Amino acid sequence: MPLMSVHSLREAAAQLVMPRLEGRRLHDHDYHAQVEELVREGIGGFILFGGDIETTPHQLRDLQSLAGIPLLISSDIERGLGQQLSGATRFPGQRAVASAIHIRWKKDRALLNGMLDGVRTETRAAGIHVVFSPVMDVNSNPDNPIICTRAFGEEPEVVEWFGSRYISRLQKPRQDGMFDVLACAKHFPGHGDTDQDSHSVLPVITGDKARLNRIELPPFRQAVKDGVAMVMIAHLLVPAFDPEKPTTFSKKIVTALLREGIAFDGLITSDALDMGALTSEYSHEEIAIRAVEAGIDILLHPSDARIAINALVSAVTEGRLTEERIQESAQRILKAKTMLGLFKEGEGSRKQEASEKHRLIARDVARKAVRILGGDKQCLPLNDDGKVACFLLDDDGEEGIGSTFMEAMGKYFNAFSGIVLNPSTMNSSPMIADTVRSAKTIVVAIFSKISATKGRSGISSTLNEVGHAILKTAREAGKSSVFLSFDSPYMLETFRGASLRIAAYDRMDEIQTAAAELLSGRIDE
Repeated sequence: MPLMSVHSLREAAAQLVMPRLEGRRLHDHDYHAQVEELVREGIGGFILFGGDIETTPHQLRDLQSLAGIPLLISSDIERGLGQQLSGATRFPGQRAVASAIHIRWKKDRALLNGMLDGVRTETRAAGIHVVFSPVMDVNSNPDNPIICTRAFGEEPEVVEWFGSRYISRLQKPRQDGMFDVLACAKHFPGHGDTDQDSHSVLPVITGDKARLNRIELPPFRQAVKDGVAMVMIAHLLVPAFDPEKPTTFSKKIVTALLREGIAFDGLITSDALDMGALTSEYSHEEIAIRAVEAGIDILLHPSDARIAINALVSAVTEGRLTEERIQESAQRILKAKTMLGLFKEGEGSRKQEASEKHRLIARDVARKAVRILGGDKQCLPLNDDGKVACFLLDDDGEEGIGSTFMEAMGKYFNAFSGIVLNPSTMNSSPMIADTVRSAKTIVVAIFSKISATKGRSGISSTLNEVGHAILKTAREAGKSSVFLSFDSPYMLETFRGASLRIAAYDRMDEIQTAAAELLSGRIDE
């Protein structure tokens, strides 16, 4: 199909809109019918959340068969297809990968390539074309509530190196010159230096131009040099670049800086348009229009797809936007679909690539990710000649959290006791004190997930107090104490009095097992 096949204004506007698709609801007749209607109306694509490896790919192919122009299916796949589809391979998050992979070690680079090959092949076989990864933010603020371990690290050079590997391997061309998937560098111009979450509010990046050019922008400049196909714009206020408009609405940032200054000629997508950073101040119609005015090509996750399409059409009628501006973005989207081979092949020809090989790679990366941050390494391995007491601090009240770690500890240590503490089921101080005094070694495992609208990446003040009470009691009783974080490593800073502090960077089962193996001496750091 030639690129000039989008004729009407409404057809072109629909190509720019990419609403949410609930994979777990596609079996529901009414929901499926609503989605089918959007497809028949010419929607450009969807961002997929959830589903399973057995049924979701078939359902996506069914939707593709109804589309006059192939759908562009995207998904948040920062941690492998298993992050979204059950049964697919879940790989470690970016900070865990950066901890596991030594840049100068050939075997580690090969392991990383194997991991990314697994992400690419599984993702395309499932019928997904855009991987919203890598995160190119430099997490320079330890209190960042939403980036944190999603980033590769705190130094631009580290982010650049790993980002380049992700982009080049995810976008590895096929023999026919087409791509299996397109990568997306996010969140431009950099969401790392803030303690606010754009899912709820509009964060302000206060750095001056010199700092932004030194810290935030280099990874994105490198991503563009590496040929990344897509860049996602964050919902931020960056006064050094534009003191008046959020980045999503800023022509100075989207067009003048990214499109012209950095010479990016690929697709520019918004972050989710239903996030509080925008919806608290602007109507759904204004959000769609202003984003396209700024130079954005894809309106991601609008609150209502039809409202977004209608807003663009009306804006052209009223003279706020030109039809040429809409067609410009539509043509970029069609070009991306061509690069993916969507016009020349059927989606039904792909065989699902989830395999034991990929799961072994995930395990190998996970086993290398756990890292000692401080304290006396001579504490390891923990001796099995006395009782090991483990307190699991669950910040989210999530049922079954940390069970893999607890089971592994119980397996590796004969005299082991485990206690789960969370704000709703807090145990009494005397019981905690008695447990500490009766044990030889104290282990404190912290789980506090990085999630939208939570507003923090550290544990609650209540659990923080409990952690310090455990630490104080252990020190007074002369007991060794090991503190581990399976999420943000920065929360361990407050427990510097512990005998040993260990960061795992990710809570996936393989990393929980690896942490227990490190404590028991079955693997080395």
